[in-house]
This record gives sequence, C-alpha cells and structure tokens, in this order.
Amino acid sequence: MINRRQPLFSLLLLMLLDHLSLTITFPILTLLFFDQHTRLFTIDASAEARHLWYGYCLAIPHLINVMLTPILSAMSDAFGRKKILLLATFGAFLFAMVAALGVVWGSLSLLLAAYVLKGMFSRTNPISQAVIGDTSPIEKKVLHMGYLQASISIGAFLGPMLGGYLAYCFFTELNFATPYLVAAFFAAMSWLVTFCFFPETLIERHVRSPWQEMHWQNINALFRKPKVRYISAILLLSQLSWSLYYQFIPPILKEVCHFTGSELGMFIGFIAGWLALATLFGIKWLDQWFDLRQMLMISLYLVMLGLLITLFFCARYRSGETTILLWIAAIPISVGDVIAFSCVATLYSNVVIRQDQGKIMGICFIVIGLIWAITSILGGIFMSTNVLLPLIAAPFGVFFGIVLLSLQRVL
Repeated sequence: MINRRQPLFSLLLLMLLDHLSLTITFPILTLLFFDQHTRLFTIDASAEARHLWYGYCLAIPHLINVMLTPILSAMSDAFGRKKILLLATFGAFLFAMVAALGVVWGSLSLLLAAYVLKGMFSRTNPISQAVIGDTSPIEKKVLHMGYLQASISIGAFLGPMLGGYLAYCFFTELNFATPYLVAAFFAAMSWLVTFCFFPETLIERHVRSPWQEMHWQNINALFRKPKVRYISAILLLSQLSWSLYYQFIPPILKEVCHFTGSELGMFIGFIAGWLALATLFGIKWLDQWFDLRQMLMISLYLVMLGLLITLFFCARYRSGETTILLWIAAIPISVGDVIAFSCVATLYSNVVIRQDQGKIMGICFIVIGLIWAITSILGGIFMSTNVLLPLIAAPFGVFFGIVLLSLQRVL
C-alpha cells in the first residue's frame, strides 16, 4: 500500500523547485528579444524580426512537447513515475546551462537549441498529475490536483520576480545569463529531491511490455472515447485564451506601458501568486458548493471578464497613466485559468483506470502543447502587425468554451 502523504509532499517540493527553475527565465526572454542591450540582436534589428523570433522561441518547446510528451507519459506507465521525473528534471538543468551559453555568446541558434532541449525532456507536469491519479482517492482528487497547481504556482510566483531582480546582475560579463545559471541550480535541486525522497507510486502495472505500453495506438484508443475528446475540446479553447495572454502580456507591457525587467517579473509573479491562492483556497471553497462542471463554467467566465478589462485598458492606455487596472484584471484571469485546469485534469483522470493515468495526462499535454505552439507562432505574427492583436484574439477561446460547455452535457 502506498503511503499517500510521503509521495504528495515530495512531489509538491520537487514541482516547486522545478517551476522555480523554469519560470525564473520567463521575463528574461522578453528582455533577450526586446531590450536594446541584448547580445542576440544588433541594435538596428527591426521590431518585426524580434516579434517573429520571440514567437518562434516560445513555440519550439511546445511543438516538440506535442510529439514527445505523450511518449514520456506512456513511458511513466511502463517504467515508473520516478525514472521519468529524473529524466525531466535533468532536462531542465541541461536546458538552463545551454541557454546560458547562448545568451553569453550572443548566439540565437544556441538559445533555440536550448529550447529544443526544453521541449524534449523538461516536462514534469503530466507525470506529476499521473502521480496524483495513482495516489489520490477520487473524492479528494480535485483538491490534490489543486495542491499540485498551488505548488507549481508558488514556483511560478517566486521565479519571475527573482529572474527580474537578477536580470542585470553581472551584466557586463554575462549579459542576461545570470537567471539561467540560477535556474540550473534549482533544476539540480529538483533532481536531487526526486532521487533522494520521491518514492515510486506506480505499483500496479499492465501485463503489456513497456514498448507495447508506449505504442501510439494505446494513446489513440483513449482519445477515441467521447468524454476524452469533449474534455480535450474544452481544454483547447480555455488554453487558447490563457496562452495568448500569458505569453504575450510581457512584451505588450514592455512596448505599450514601458515596463522594466523588474516590473515584468513582479507582474508575472503577481499572476502566479493568485494562481497559488486560487488553488490553495478557491478550489476547496468552490468544491463545497458546486460540481466539477459548474466550477469549470464559473472559471471560464472569470477568465473572460479579466481579458476584456485588460484589452479595454491597453487599447486606451496613455503614457504616464496608472496601470492598477491591469493588475486587478490579472486576478480573475489567473484564478479562473488555474481552477479550470484543475477541473479539466481531474475530469481526465476520472475517465480512465489507474494504469492509464500517464497516457491520459499525455493527451492533456498534447492538447496544451499544440495550442501553445500555435498561439506562440500566431501571436508573434499578430504582434508584428499590431501589438494588441494577441489580446484581441484571446477572449474568443473562453467564449467558445462557455458555449460548448452550455450546449453539450457529455460530462
């Protein structure tokens, strides 16, 4: 029998460290492409080129995730969760080190290679959700999914603020590479926590061989289930809105509102802070009054509200005005998105048996990787035309998600 407390605690710790590692570099990416002192571009590089390369750099790991995340997830059903988590945390370390070299040497190709590595190996989220599926009783699963998202969000809260603070440390020697080196340290700590403290949670396994377990036909068989396709459609639409907002609000804030590196870090950290609060307290409160479908609907309405307020403010912003409304609007967007995702992850987990938890979470992240890759590329193209176009497009996803959830009752 699995001790349910031990894997949950060690899982939450390793996920916090892992997302500290990954998110500390997020505000730096905006500076790498849009700051005039970056070594990646000459000072006379056009804004259009910077926008497009920013979009490509965001898209690369997501495109690779679409192909490899389901394989890693299925491997966790075959070889166990711990081995794949060790691989993923080592991938985060390798990504940070290669990216740091690319920044120091001013090599855009090396930086892109680092994001290829990130897409190939640095993907702990689906495995961690499979662990929750392994260990959580069904009546507590949505709460434990929420705790998992809270741990991720705390890392995403601290990471960007630390990254913004470290952005200009040792700038003469390292340019913007210092946050990537600190990210490598946190990734190494995450690997050590996994190796030393995380117990294997996959006890019951299929009689199929590991290579049969990883076959794409097994993943396709799950995706053919009507409930899985319906949940995937809701996830795709909600993530369309969230990905456009989260990936492109930093450059929008820099170009429209002239945010500094530390201000960008604070804003992204503020978003993650509300993600953590929503998962620690909001889900528990809503679970007392609403079922999963109702919670999902409420969360989509919250995202819609926040996006419309953000778009309204940015469209009429004038230099020197206070940006307090942007910070307020980020609250319903953040709270709504993380509650929606926790509900969707729980719905995915509930429709399959324990031995298929890895594969179903692989499907979850196929959908996420696909839509984030598409919006990364399209958002870069949109911004090269009009800086606000990603924000204009963002509300359509949750709008159609609300329509789909209202018209069909498959769940």
